[in-house]
Amino acid sequence: MRVLTGANKSRKLLSGVSEATRPTSSRVRKSVFDILWSRVGIEGKSVLDLFAGTGAMGIEALSRGAKEACFVDRSKRAIGVIKENLRRLEMDPSRYRVVNSDYSSFLDSYHGNDFDIAFLDPPYAFADWNELLVRVPAAIMVCETRNPIQPPSGLEKLLERKYGTTLVTLFKASKSAVEKGAVS
Repeated sequence: MRVLTGANKSRKLLSGVSEATRPTSSRVRKSVFDILWSRVGIEGKSVLDLFAGTGAMGIEALSRGAKEACFVDRSKRAIGVIKENLRRLEMDPSRYRVVNSDYSSFLDSYHGNDFDIAFLDPPYAFADWNELLVRVPAAIMVCETRNPIQPPSGLEKLLERKYGTTLVTLFKASKSAVEKGAVS
């Protein structure tokens, strides 16, 4: 697995987190970042890589000019892989934060600024999408699933694309939901 483009183009990433970890394929990553680039851009954005695994999505965003990234995973082994990938790429530590936590505890304790983009790639068996989507503090959410998910109130589905067994859905927090506090 390699960084696709940007400052770290073609640099190799470690991917051996566990058999349960399903790293986002290069094809899906390329498509997601092409879509994001054309719709909202990446440069200067803050990103959240929740259920980060290897950190490939957040690292790709940093390589493409994201201002900062927050990587969250509950697996200590995944956290070790993310830290090693960031170290190998010589990423500036002031541009990222790595958090060993489950998603719910992280969202309960997070009190920073909202993120511009959140990458949400839980295990395919994950079922609490509505709860997750209303709690993620981000303007744009990129979800990787096996099955379609419908947006809860306050979110607008921007697009849905299928890549083999992976379904990528982009959601946008509506301005009225953000103003009313329905989307944190």
